[in-house]
Amino acid sequence: MSSMKDITLRTPEQLGAAIRLMRKEKGLTQSGLAALLGAERKWVINLESGNSKAEIGLVLRALEALNLRASIIDAGRPRTRGTPRGASRLDQVFQRLQQPSK
Repeated sequence: MSSMKDITLRTPEQLGAAIRLMRKEKGLTQSGLAALLGAERKWVINLESGNSKAEIGLVLRALEALNLRASIIDAGRPRTRGTPRGASRLDQVFQRLQQPSK
């Protein structure tokens, strides 16, 4: 099992490279990952090559299938008192989205 430290991905190419690395470490072929996602192999090829037009829903499913975590961090926002390090208003939005609707 590999341990991957948290890295900041700034380009679609970097995301594609990370996905390619994890896919290979898990012993999956591009066709195998595509089958897991219900996508075509060509989509996996495009994702791994940094095609920025990949469907975000499939990208998120690919991350989940490979046990990769995506985080959105508001690194440019100063911390306010009582806000955990790295947290922002985005955290509040996502917490609300995860709550069951009434």
